[in-house]
Amino acid sequence: MISLTNILEDIKNDFVKEQYRNSIVLTRRFVLAKGNVISVSMNKNTDLCGIGIDIPDETTYEELNSLPKWKGMEGKDNIVTEKTGTKRVLSFEQLEGYDQIIFVNVMKDVCDNLEFVDKRGCVSTIKYTLQKWSVFFRFEKDYVLSANVQQGLYSELIVLEKMIKKNGNKALAYWTGYNSESHDFYIGKDAVEIKSSSAKGPEKVKISNEYQLDDSGVMGLLYLLYLSIKKSEVDGEMLPEIVERVMIQLDCSQKEMFKEKLLKVGYVYSMPELYTYHFRVREESCFMVKGNFPRITPKNIHKGIGAVEYVVSLDACRSYMIEIESFYKGVDYQ
Repeated sequence: MISLTNILEDIKNDFVKEQYRNSIVLTRRFVLAKGNVISVSMNKNTDLCGIGIDIPDETTYEELNSLPKWKGMEGKDNIVTEKTGTKRVLSFEQLEGYDQIIFVNVMKDVCDNLEFVDKRGCVSTIKYTLQKWSVFFRFEKDYVLSANVQQGLYSELIVLEKMIKKNGNKALAYWTGYNSESHDFYIGKDAVEIKSSSAKGPEKVKISNEYQLDDSGVMGLLYLLYLSIKKSEVDGEMLPEIVERVMIQLDCSQKEMFKEKLLKVGYVYSMPELYTYHFRVREESCFMVKGNFPRITPKNIHKGIGAVEYVVSLDACRSYMIEIESFYKGVDYQ
């Protein structure tokens, strides 16, 4: 597979060579394993880069118009004339003011996927890949996850890793927190909500809405799993470490599924250098959410009230605590 980063670096180096002294744009052309043709270019004055992909002449404008779009990248359908005739090229250009790292990673994913299809399947493959990334760009989020979001993801992956060790790699399907579901894990008839805190003092958890601790829609049991986390800039492990530990336990198709799930959270697998916070689990506790467990649910709020957020003190929940080992043994694995 081609390395766009290395190619762009080579083009930068070419600009200083005597034969390219007057060149503004340089382009490299590559033929992939299944015959797809890729052109990589860079502008000397702006450092902006672009990727061109040869597409079938019969590609319809409806197909091209259906490709996902987002700020920072522009797609164009071009007719290119060569000695042997004309051809259609779908080009993607990095726009000024937008991050090249993200553009290159998106285009690398496109190129990697084009290694496995011939020219007839290139447009549908491009569409699939861009749709996957469009989730990442949907809310125009900062691609560097905040410390709290990294901590939350780390906590969920710690639990996922334990579930995989307990019940095999099919446990990847249990994890739904990446998709903004009501609960972070659905395991058989049971559901699990994950909360973590790195704050000192009394243990409290923030509940983001009235559904997180609502067990009325859960056929089995609802568990609240709490992780006390030490967060540091130097001590502990970083997100890429736990991601890799999970990754090596998955088969090939699951690895791609895992990457897509991470992307929906905002974690870019190909950019581990972005995640520099360190975490360590101090303690793990589990509570069974039922009966008079301290909580707000849709049943006990008045109509017209929404966007409910509240804090639960875990000291008030001790009577609902179960042994953490009992949770991992007893949850409804299917």
